[in-house]
Parts: sequence; structure tokens; C-alpha cells
Amino acid sequence: MMKSTLTKLAAVALTLGLVTGCATTDQLTQMQADITKAQETADSAMAAANSAGSAASAAERKASAAMSAANVAQSSADECAEKCERMMQKSMAK
Repeated sequence: MMKSTLTKLAAVALTLGLVTGCATTDQLTQMQADITKAQETADSAMAAANSAGSAASAAERKASAAMSAANVAQSSADECAEKCERMMQKSMAK
């Protein structure tokens, strides 16, 4: 059964191919133009993606630097708070 279905399908495909005929030179030229346009679009998309990747990397570096600065500032604030607390304890003890 599978073989007969496959044979019928092949016959239909062959008939359809013969009915549509061969591609003309104009059709081939149009197809080549479409392919070229698609390639240009793909190249443009790749360039945009690379640019976005570079921008993301730069943003990540800046965020990392900002996080480091924030950590240093937090550490400094914690030290100051401890000093203030010790000063307060000393003054209350007197």
C-alpha cells in the first residue's frame, strides 16, 4: 500500500513539474535579485546583532564598575557607622 501511494505521489509531482514548465531567464534574474536582497538583509541583521552585543558588553562592564564602587561606598559607610556607634557609646558612658 505504501509503495502504491508513493508511486502515485511521484506521478502527481512529475505531472505538476511538467505543467509548470521551466523557469524563464526573467524569473531566474528576479530570483537572483531576491536572493541578493535577502543576503543583504541578513548581513545587515548580523551587523546590528554584533553592534548590540558590543553595547551589551560595554553596559555590563559599566554595571560591574558601578557595583564595585557601590560596594566600596557601602563598606565605607559601614565603617563610619561603627565609629559613630563607638563614639556614642563612649559619650554615654561618661
